[in-house]
Amino acid sequence: MSQPDLKNELATAPVEPLLPVEKKLIGWSLGIGIVLLAVLIAVNHFVPIQL
Repeated sequence: MSQPDLKNELATAPVEPLLPVEKKLIGWSLGIGIVLLAVLIAVNHFVPIQL
């Protein structure tokens, strides 16, 4: 039994567009990440770590 070549399988696979729910999930994930990064920067700016 021969195994299919992964490179050929990926090259011949049809392109599937993202579903609307997947687009929303990507948007929410990026939005939450950016907001949390801004919160972390603000907290670090106003309450600096003192060693």
